Amino acid sequence: MNKTCKVSIIKTILFDIFIALIGCLGVIFTVLYVDTFESGVWLNYSSVITAVSVSLISILTVLTITFSTNSKSFVYKLFMLVVICISITITSLYFLKTTGFLNKIDSVEKFREYISSFGNQAILWFTIIQFLQVVVLPIPAFITVGAGVLLFGPLVGAIFSSIGIILGSIVAFYIGRIFGFKVAKWLVGEDSLNKGLKIIKGKDKIILTFMFLFPFFPDDILCFVAGITTLSSSFFITMIIITRLISVFASSYSMNNSIIPYDTWWGILLWGIFIILTLIFMVLICKKGDKIQKLFTKKKKQEKD
Repeated sequence: MNKTCKVSIIKTILFDIFIALIGCLGVIFTVLYVDTFESGVWLNYSSVITAVSVSLISILTVLTITFSTNSKSFVYKLFMLVVICISITITSLYFLKTTGFLNKIDSVEKFREYISSFGNQAILWFTIIQFLQVVVLPIPAFITVGAGVLLFGPLVGAIFSSIGIILGSIVAFYIGRIFGFKVAKWLVGEDSLNKGLKIIKGKDKIILTFMFLFPFFPDDILCFVAGITTLSSSFFITMIIITRLISVFASSYSMNNSIIPYDTWWGILLWGIFIILTLIFMVLICKKGDKIQKLFTKKKKQEKD
């Protein structure tokens, strides 16, 4: 057995040990996290949740180790990423729960009380949390934006929500640009990734702009995804400032019942129509996005000429 083979075997064994430890970590913190459930439907089904979660992590860990003999395999890389992500997520949730932070942010009212406890520094901490909410914290945007409306009113709340969310979106974009492309290239291969980017090229601008503009898409995740696409930094920053301002201000005043009320039959009807039209436009843009984007580009060139 030559030296290269020995090094390869040692690397494989070390990776197997690493994955096994990560899997064990996920299992341990899954059990610990489920034990923190205090009431509600989650507590009633805690034993089932524990059994399913532990089984899933264990199976994924075993599969990762099984496929580790071919370290270049897509299946191996995918299983490894899933095991690592699940373990990190569940560990983070456990510490956030045991420190009491999750209990303080699981509703608009609780989050409002939490921010109010900072007194004169409430606006500063609110803006910081809005920034972190995009990048790392598992807090739904409607909770933080809603708390801002209750604390500072729709105008001031929207202004500071926008500042935090826009800054967080830009940071998330650059994280995706720096690390996301490398991870995607490692996962699927550089040729496959470049082919995939070519497929969406020509309609990535119109699709992402539409998704950021409307509140029904996971826009925080899309910031990381945008970093992997062919979007330029200048376009993304300009687009995210415009779309975030529109969506945050619209959400703030909607929560304040200032735009379309939720408590009238015609208000509910209008919201329903709005959601349906959004879905129709999304399908249209996905199918004809390249043509729509070329149309906008052509008009822009004509205006310059």
